[in-house]
Amino acid sequence: MTDMAVSGGEFRISACFTKSLSAFFANFVSFNLLGLLIMVPGFLVITLLFGAAFAGTMLLNPGTSPESFGFGVFQFAVAFGGWVLLISLQYLLIAVIVYGTLQYLQGKRPGFLPPLLQGFRRLFPIVGVAVITSILFLIGFILLIVPGVIIALMLCVAIPVVMVERPGVLAALSRSRELTKGSRWSLFGLFLVTMLSITVVQFVVAVPLDSLLFSDALTFTIGVTVGVIIGAIASLAVQLFTTVFIAVVIGVAYHDLRVAKEGVSTEQIAAVFD
Repeated sequence: MTDMAVSGGEFRISACFTKSLSAFFANFVSFNLLGLLIMVPGFLVITLLFGAAFAGTMLLNPGTSPESFGFGVFQFAVAFGGWVLLISLQYLLIAVIVYGTLQYLQGKRPGFLPPLLQGFRRLFPIVGVAVITSILFLIGFILLIVPGVIIALMLCVAIPVVMVERPGVLAALSRSRELTKGSRWSLFGLFLVTMLSITVVQFVVAVPLDSLLFSDALTFTIGVTVGVIIGAIASLAVQLFTTVFIAVVIGVAYHDLRVAKEGVSTEQIAAVFD
């Protein structure tokens, strides 16, 4: 791949989105398998964590109904631990897909194992960025949504910075703010187009699937429970594809911002992985 999609020092929404689609579909199998490998064990651990917490609470309070347990320090610690694990896995997936995307833009096949290894090598700063940015997003959205959007745009390329430039957590956040300065309206447009596209795809998939699964003929054949399970699996698959595609968009956006603002080449950006 070349840098011809970003010319004249401009960050172009159409070029970025088109390259994101190309990278996503060219690596559809490997990227989504990476997503499964990262997220499925994580969900199992979270399920076991909450199950163990519930069982422990039952043992410590014999004869007490679950409705009367309340939400104490122990429950808060478990919930917070589960939240940190979940967002850390999501950000790890983004980091892994960003690596694969930058390799693809360089004209290489990212493969399966190298992106995973690169992600785990930067695990601690990834977790740090995940926790801080998620808290900032939450605070921003509590403050009437708009501050949350601004913060999200400022920090949207913090994970690519962690993967490529390898600074500390706070330096990565600062570097993302610097890179996105002057291009945030374009980034807003890019992510708006991305989310609208995802919404259309989800609608196109969900409506016919629901109509099929819960039609009288199929419900009679496979039963309501099986239909619900199949629907849930399909919904999770769409969510996985969505997360992976957004990660690809973030990787391409970082690449195009650096090419446009700093004049570097794709090879220079990805040279850190050689």
